[in-house]
Amino acid sequence: MQRACKDVRYLLDRGYDRYSALNFVSGHYRLDKKERNFVARSVFSGKEIEDHGKRRLPLSRIKGKTIVVDGYNILIAAECALGRGPLIKSDDGFHRDALGVFGRYKTNIYTTVAIERILAILKKYKPDRVVFLFDSQVSRSGQLAALVRKRMAEAGLGGEARTTPNADYEIKQMNEITATSDSAIIEKVGKVVDIIGVLK
Repeated sequence: MQRACKDVRYLLDRGYDRYSALNFVSGHYRLDKKERNFVARSVFSGKEIEDHGKRRLPLSRIKGKTIVVDGYNILIAAECALGRGPLIKSDDGFHRDALGVFGRYKTNIYTTVAIERILAILKKYKPDRVVFLFDSQVSRSGQLAALVRKRMAEAGLGGEARTTPNADYEIKQMNEITATSDSAIIEKVGKVVDIIGVLK
């Protein structure tokens, strides 16, 4: 795995497309799906590391501001921080899960505690408004958003938790301070925070 990560990093630093680099290295080392996902989530080029670093804010900067939370991205990583699965500190300093759950998410024994831990961190840093966005096509996302709304009210946090047909697109359009580790979002919004780095 170390050699695979090193090789992907080498190719990315020389301008190779991420998908092509991952395919080539995964084939060469015969990585299985989990191993490939680990490499994909952990390895970034020097240029990406620099760009992501420029966008990253300390959590203290959310005080009095609106913060948008990439719902499933942050929730799954928080569950991993609590023991559900592997948690990676990637080359760019952001913490990411390596489960590869994507659109197959289901609530589990870690869900409620993870939500409470995320909200406790947010309450500590005192944002003016919190917006959780969950992809509506994921099963029972409406129920999950309702649970987060309930817990937000109990924690005294203003804002909302709702579903949307395309969370990534809406988050990019809002362009507020964003809690996410999704590199596609990091590269489109101005400022990002790594909540999981505090929670772990």
